[in-house]
Amino acid sequence: MKRFFQILSVLAAALWGLPAAAQSICFWTDDADAVPVRIYIDQEYIGDVTAAFCEQPLLDTPGCLSVDTTPERHSLTAVDKYGRVYKGWPGSIRPRTDAVNYLQIRAGGFRVVDQRQYDYVFTDWVPLYYYLDTPVRYGRYVPLDELDPLTDNDLLIGMGIAAVGATAAMSVAAARNWGFPDSRFPYVAVGLGTEYYSTLREWRNVAQFKARFGNLGGVSLMADAGVALFPGRSRDPFASIDRFGSQFTWSVGAGLDYGGFGFSVRYKPAVGDSSDTFLNARLEYDWWITRHFALDFHAGFGVGGFGEDGTFDYYDFPVGMGFLFRL
Repeated sequence: MKRFFQILSVLAAALWGLPAAAQSICFWTDDADAVPVRIYIDQEYIGDVTAAFCEQPLLDTPGCLSVDTTPERHSLTAVDKYGRVYKGWPGSIRPRTDAVNYLQIRAGGFRVVDQRQYDYVFTDWVPLYYYLDTPVRYGRYVPLDELDPLTDNDLLIGMGIAAVGATAAMSVAAARNWGFPDSRFPYVAVGLGTEYYSTLREWRNVAQFKARFGNLGGVSLMADAGVALFPGRSRDPFASIDRFGSQFTWSVGAGLDYGGFGFSVRYKPAVGDSSDTFLNARLEYDWWITRHFALDFHAGFGVGGFGEDGTFDYYDFPVGMGFLFRL
């Protein structure tokens, strides 16, 4: 009988310790654009998911977040680098005691929310930039119906095909007409320009430089620098007006030309305090009113965003105009 009670005591101790040892949770994601993802359990920050995986990782794999917790029901909150809250799970969990609890944060599950409902998240942390579903509320406004180029890339592929086709056509036109005389070319010019990015809600006002080589057919090198304005973003209570109301901006580009028409590619990386970034193709026309003065018009398509990894966050369609003065 004494032997029986000893065995029973050992089994009871083992069963008592099982829940505490087995209630492990592994948070992971397949959304490369969202990381790092901050995880909160019962409104307390516990760590970040810092990498995206094509398939479920093992517990404690670098990049996922593995934690141990108690057997009670716990509330869960996940917030991506842009301040969007994950809505792809019920929001709470009672961990299983017989296996590791793998919780996938699926791509496309983050939603824009009123951040005031999640004050425990944003009291000590400012996301890369802010979204809200209406421009009346605080925060940066970005339309919610824009597709993610890295997730829904059909339009991105179409843009790439269009850019390659336009480049090929303009290459032929520029090469065949390189030696055909035209009194407007070549030239070096400076001027001012303005353009608007509808998705990024960015209004760029810049000084521009353009060097046009060749004759009727030619190539161009261009650059600009100036101020990007973000209408309404200075109301953001988490950031300074200087950073979110306006910031320094610049870009560089190159293009192919036929007469006053051109097709160019523009790029701006996010560097330092200049956090906007874009890569776009532009159709251009320079209207030389006099020998030394021209109006320029352009419209384009491409991608852009904010931050070093933001180039492919959104599709955008910039339009703009300006003037050039031949030196």
